[in-house]
Amino acid sequence: MLRPAASHAAALSRAAASAKPTPACIRAAVGHASSTVSRGLTIGTRGAASSRRPITLPAAVARSSTSVTSPSVAAAAAVRRSRAVTTAAAASNDAKAADAADTSRVADNVVAAVVSPGSNHASLSKNFEHGDTEERLYAWWEENGCFQPDMTATGEPFTIAMPPPNVTGALHMGHAMFVTLQDIMARNARMRGRPTLWLPGSDHAGIATQLVVERALEAEGLSRVGIGRDAFTARTWEWKREYGGRIAGQIRRLGASCDWTRERFTLDEGLSDAVLEAFVSLHDRGLIYKGTYMVNWAPKLQTAISDLEVEYTDEPGTMYFFKYPVEGAAAGDDDLHLPVATTRPETILGDTAVAVNPSDDRFKHLIGQRCVVPFSGGRTVPIIGDDYVDVDFGTGALKVTPGHDPNDYEIGKRCGLETINIMNKDGSMNGNAGKYEGLDRAVCRTQLWADMEAAGIALKAEPYQTRVPRSQRGGEIIEPLVSEQWFCKMDSMAEPALAAVESGELTIIPQRFEKIYKSWLTDIRDWCIS
Repeated sequence: MLRPAASHAAALSRAAASAKPTPACIRAAVGHASSTVSRGLTIGTRGAASSRRPITLPAAVARSSTSVTSPSVAAAAAVRRSRAVTTAAAASNDAKAADAADTSRVADNVVAAVVSPGSNHASLSKNFEHGDTEERLYAWWEENGCFQPDMTATGEPFTIAMPPPNVTGALHMGHAMFVTLQDIMARNARMRGRPTLWLPGSDHAGIATQLVVERALEAEGLSRVGIGRDAFTARTWEWKREYGGRIAGQIRRLGASCDWTRERFTLDEGLSDAVLEAFVSLHDRGLIYKGTYMVNWAPKLQTAISDLEVEYTDEPGTMYFFKYPVEGAAAGDDDLHLPVATTRPETILGDTAVAVNPSDDRFKHLIGQRCVVPFSGGRTVPIIGDDYVDVDFGTGALKVTPGHDPNDYEIGKRCGLETINIMNKDGSMNGNAGKYEGLDRAVCRTQLWADMEAAGIALKAEPYQTRVPRSQRGGEIIEPLVSEQWFCKMDSMAEPALAAVESGELTIIPQRFEKIYKSWLTDIRDWCIS
């Protein structure tokens, strides 16, 4: 509702009767500051919260206020104009002059209260700029030791070590998750009065670092082998000094409250001594051992990698069908050949058996006889029966290469088969490959199939979608091969981890991942740590 100027002045005059402005007056002034300037301007509320009503300026005052852009300035201008109108109206009435004077004093106080706190508002950004603000605050926290243990705290000490991210890494969801969880734990401990240390660090990530440095060398026309061990080591440390701090900077941007004054790197002096002590201790307890086992070999990086570092991709390939000659077969006698299918014909040179399912009426009569390995100089291998063979896959007969296939390796262990390695560590064929020695494995595949076609033992080749194991690090195709490496026994760790879920001590959220957890730990193999 519109109030005449005199009534407005009277309202202010009544408020001035007290020794100091009442909270209602202040609320009215704040209401002015946040109002919308329009015709017949409603500029806020007055009175107590239980009886708030709009305070509306005369249209003439409202019109004169439309150019005001700051709420604080708008309020000040509105009050001043209201006071001017009130003073003019009171000029004809001496009795109301005193009220007008009181009103003027109250208005001055209100204007000061509204305008003064906003004197710096012009310097504020329109929107909250989190980048500048967060970095500035974090730097202040760090400089003032806010994340260091408070040695005057009387609670029980709380310490937690950061799982060291790779020095070559960039922030991903896994980092964000563990940083969030550990930060909650650390801040909670501090607020409970406990001296708290969250220890940060980074891992040297030998394979990943080697890969990026090798790529840099290749761009310069150089190679790791060409420049030598010492020069390569020097280049690696140079790379670490230049790029190694990226992941730490990204963790800082997450707001992690860890004590960066104690940051460690896994190759820092003293830390290698701790690794050696742990290794010897685990070895003495029988948890680490050296053995010959099937590993995931990366020919380019010249290293074994863990199962978790192998990524399988579905890629177009070829299924090769051929005749495996049975020993004693006459030339052209198809009844004395086993039809076999494979996606890797180059591994025929390492076969040590041909397997059929004992229930397969087509081939079970051949169990116990021997096959001649093509292009091996007459080497023969046994035909064995094994329930692992799927009678509906391929031809129903399986070539067994324990030295270059994980499943064949298990068959070989069950049946006591010989293991033959036909490849060098760089992926080329070795002396066991006969005339194919020195060829790259991919070149050997093409050449051997051409020779099989020429020899009349190739049946057909057809497109086939294959699951190709590739290195998570460099993307190269992994070569399964048997090699002497260091392994960590997993049974003693997997069993209590499984029991914890079964008993309810450990809860997995979401629950659907419990099945994956159990499957992974049930089928786990000893871990290659070389």
